[in-house]
Amino acid sequence: MKLRKRRRMKRLLQLMVALVLLGGLVVGTLNFDAVKSWAAKHYLRVRFQPAVIAPEDNPDLFAELSKWHNPEENLNLLLIGIDRGSVPGEEGYTRSDVMIVASVNVKAKRAVLVSIPRDTKVTIPGYGTEKINAAHSFKGPAGAVEAVEKLSGLDIHHYAEVDFEAFKNIVDAMGGVPFHLDVTINDPKVGYLEKGDHLLNGQQALILVRSRKLPRGDLDRIEHQKAFLKAVMEKAVSIRDIQALLKILDTAVRYLETTLEPDLIFTLAEALQGMKVEDVEFATIPGTMPEPAPGEPWYFIYDQKGTAELFSNVKKYCSTKTPEERQAELEKQELYQRTGGEAQVDRSLVNLAVLNGVRWEGMAAKVAEKMREKGYKNIKIGNTVHAYEDTTVYYAPGFADAARVVARDLDPDADFRVVQDQDVAITYDADVILVIGKDYLNP
Repeated sequence: MKLRKRRRMKRLLQLMVALVLLGGLVVGTLNFDAVKSWAAKHYLRVRFQPAVIAPEDNPDLFAELSKWHNPEENLNLLLIGIDRGSVPGEEGYTRSDVMIVASVNVKAKRAVLVSIPRDTKVTIPGYGTEKINAAHSFKGPAGAVEAVEKLSGLDIHHYAEVDFEAFKNIVDAMGGVPFHLDVTINDPKVGYLEKGDHLLNGQQALILVRSRKLPRGDLDRIEHQKAFLKAVMEKAVSIRDIQALLKILDTAVRYLETTLEPDLIFTLAEALQGMKVEDVEFATIPGTMPEPAPGEPWYFIYDQKGTAELFSNVKKYCSTKTPEERQAELEKQELYQRTGGEAQVDRSLVNLAVLNGVRWEGMAAKVAEKMREKGYKNIKIGNTVHAYEDTTVYYAPGFADAARVVARDLDPDADFRVVQDQDVAITYDADVILVIGKDYLNP
């Protein structure tokens, strides 16, 4: 009996923690019948927050969010992390720090989590040109939903929000989260975190997911958020102590603000039984962060055509790609595997992006020409948001061999970083992304 009860709580915990930490509805199996009686009992004593979008805020939107969706169509949930709590005593609506659209297809048991950079340039009715994170500070959750619906073209069915203080408390309730950090974070605004292996407490985790003082700015921060979410899920699965599970669940539910009712959460959990993290795609809307004119603010300028295509695929297929594109990608990966790895990489088939991370004009074009001489034909060039110290080769899943070949073709004697990063691959629409750092000029 105790073992069964422990399993019930662990499975419910997985769902709740994933939801609260901005990656809900992507956990594994959950037996609905097993948790029904336990949930009914314990929800009487936890402080589940009321809906954060009230009828008086926006009657039409509230009515829309209150409707049950068609299970054969995607359920779209806006996940928000807000920076209330970063300034002691701060009250009222504040800017959103994290915005993720989670689109889930219950029938297909698929999900896509699309991150929207907080500095995305948009027009907010009544306020003019603004960064999208200002929508929450102007009009609260209703404003955030409206801004995201306009940008994405999707109907947002539900909303979930967590602030910084809640985030820290949840991580601490878990006893910390194991995490490997590839680069030192030294950010005067949020703190210092040395690269290496950590058991992150709440404050350290907050540094990780908040800091934008990184080579690619907010895009690298989004990657940290995704990696941390996966680490949270792995930690939740490993917890066996029944009291520890109850403590974490109670903390999570106490701080969650959402339009999702408990009954709906359990209904979704039942429908998504068998869904795993592998069934989820992560993406970031495509765009650039050009250096602004003196005195002007930084903006992320989203690619309207690319963003429309991304969300069109999300809406139609609950995927970042069309079925034909997914099949072509699978066939390409299988081809690399069949042909024996690095020795058989056909450079002419590799979609390569070369990015200038050293701020020397023409560097990306110069390196791209060198790579063409090596046999690469499909090359695009661009610039990073911030300067890179270390040359880095990012690659999409399935293209590790191609990435190592690219690194050797650039300099056979160097030891460049080679990192799998699906978000970067999607952002630049490439199999391999070569970012030129300062070490390439000064080895």
